[in-house]
Amino acid sequence: MLLRASIVMLVMLNLGAAGWWAFRPEARRAAPAADAAKSLRLLEESSPPMPAIATQSAIPPAPASPAPAATPTQATADVPAAPVCLRFGPFADAAAREVARATLQGIGAQATAHDVPARGVRGWKVFLPAQPSREAAQALAEKLKASGISDLFVMAQGEDANSIALGRFSSEAGARHRQTELQGKGVQARVEPIGGTPAQAWLDARLPANADRVALAKLAPAQPLDCARLR
Repeated sequence: MLLRASIVMLVMLNLGAAGWWAFRPEARRAAPAADAAKSLRLLEESSPPMPAIATQSAIPPAPASPAPAATPTQATADVPAAPVCLRFGPFADAAAREVARATLQGIGAQATAHDVPARGVRGWKVFLPAQPSREAAQALAEKLKASGISDLFVMAQGEDANSIALGRFSSEAGARHRQTELQGKGVQARVEPIGGTPAQAWLDARLPANADRVALAKLAPAQPLDCARLR
């Protein structure tokens, strides 16, 4: 009886020890970790390999260097510069225009006289320009009379004051004849129309491209002219 009780007691002690060993806290904590490691390993093994990133294909190719612009070929022969055409005037008279024409021809220019006739005039006068004072005009008049020119008159008022009138004519031809007569006696008289638009003496010139414009401006007032209009 005592032996049987001892065997039963021993069996129960073994069962209790085995149960404690199986259900101790360390064993319960280790089991989930083992399961997690197993599942992690299985996930890593089951995942397909990631494709390699083609780093070289992601970078766009550098653009090709642009070809240098073609430089236009320099002309083998220089293009001559176009001439310049100007209209000079109006001049005081034909004599002044001839002086300017000689100067222009001296620099290689082609100069052509251009006349605009008087329009609507009432007559023509021959005269000497106004003198600095009344006394100077009277003195010049006495000098002219002494040289045989008696048909004259000293203007006393108006825009012609202190000038010396040497004749008045209905036509330009008569006035020019009187002017020539006085020039023969050494008197440089002028001829101008009375009223209307006086005649104008111009000079049309074709100038070299390298002509000195500053020097030419001293000859007479000038304005641009179409070269096609030159005769």
